[in-house]
Amino acid sequence: MKVLKFGGTSVSSVETVKNISEVLKKTSEPQIVVCSALSKVTNMLTEAAEKAAAADVSYKEICAQIEKRHYDFIDELIAKEQQGDLKQTIHNNIASLEKVLEAIYFLNELSQRAYYIIVSFGEKMSNAIIYRYLSIHNGSVNYLDSSQIIITRTVNGKEHVNRSVTYKNIQDNWNENYKITVAPGFISRSENGYATTLGRGGSDYTAALYAAALDASLLEIWTDVSGIYTADPRKVKNAHPLEKVSYKEALELSNFGAKVIYAPTIQPVLEKNIPMVILNTFRPDDKGTLVTNETDNSKTIKAFSTMDNIAMLSFTGTGLVGNSGIAGRLFSALNDVNVIIISQASSEISICIVINADDAQKAVDAINSEFDFEIRKGTINKTVAETGYSVLAMVGEGMKNAAGLTGRAFSALGENGINIHVIAQGSSELNVSIVIKSEDSENALNVLHKAFFN
Repeated sequence: MKVLKFGGTSVSSVETVKNISEVLKKTSEPQIVVCSALSKVTNMLTEAAEKAAAADVSYKEICAQIEKRHYDFIDELIAKEQQGDLKQTIHNNIASLEKVLEAIYFLNELSQRAYYIIVSFGEKMSNAIIYRYLSIHNGSVNYLDSSQIIITRTVNGKEHVNRSVTYKNIQDNWNENYKITVAPGFISRSENGYATTLGRGGSDYTAALYAAALDASLLEIWTDVSGIYTADPRKVKNAHPLEKVSYKEALELSNFGAKVIYAPTIQPVLEKNIPMVILNTFRPDDKGTLVTNETDNSKTIKAFSTMDNIAMLSFTGTGLVGNSGIAGRLFSALNDVNVIIISQASSEISICIVINADDAQKAVDAINSEFDFEIRKGTINKTVAETGYSVLAMVGEGMKNAAGLTGRAFSALGENGINIHVIAQGSSELNVSIVIKSEDSENALNVLHKAFFN
């Protein structure tokens, strides 16, 4: 069996849903179909929640728009005599949504738990429609409620999937006698029974969990691009899709801004060695990008990726030299901040920390609080943040032991007047990351792409 995931753009119109039906008809083996909410609906639900929390009664108008959007979608997609109680199902979901929003409106407070409940309605409604359409046009179709099957637990204040429980739930509930099984993406529940979600890229992650639990032969991620590109095609005109990448390369690219694939998705299929292919819903005949344990070693560098909205923190002072425990205290202070790059000179007098600019002030306050005594004593300087930076990553397993690659890259950047502020390379030699000014980001991406791919 195989698992197919279709994102928001893949369920954005009647035509795209019909494409899903046609794609499923091409395979005779059992398939699990994981779909996101209709395009833009999650954003509308988030807006409604924020309006209600701000005591803005216009949240009701947004609910009405969401309901109409689904009614119109049903009328375009399914003949009236075949709709059954589908519109009533949508109406019941909207009624439940309005009750939650009304409570938020009167409380003037949006809790995390309430937010999870609100955004989960998008997947529930879209998958109800897709289930009905596939039942009409694709024969034997079953439905699994992911909100009761995928179980999360709280670790350090965040929800994480309990894989052992989730895998058993999937195995116990999947019926191989159905040709197609529809399972909503993104939604889940906690061990205590309340609604949770899988966050950014949650539908991809859902599909990966189903694939891993059932030892699928293949995981297909259907999106709006024809695979993983050598660079962001919106920024680099000559960027092209890669035929094949390894799990490790895909993981590196996902961590550095390649939004076509998300890091949590890779781990379950990597552990089970399940091939994954990234395909284009709008161009279903395109080959896409295959992700496996193997890579194409004919190319030393596979792709370039950028991460914008970056800040650099400089942690400096004579008190760093030969003083054990300083780094440990620094990292403890940054416990609640996602650190992207750390760089320390051999002189030990300074440590450069690269983080998301949104976390800059929180990080600065945490560091200065932790080292308040040393700052007052004058052995460590106050940490300050500089914003307006981007990270550019060069990724490829073929970079291992390939002499001259970084020199070639840095020469190309230097010839085009682009200054490098930080350089970082892991011991795996899979990724070389550089920090540059954001104003140079797109130019640098094009310069390096031209140097290695043209």
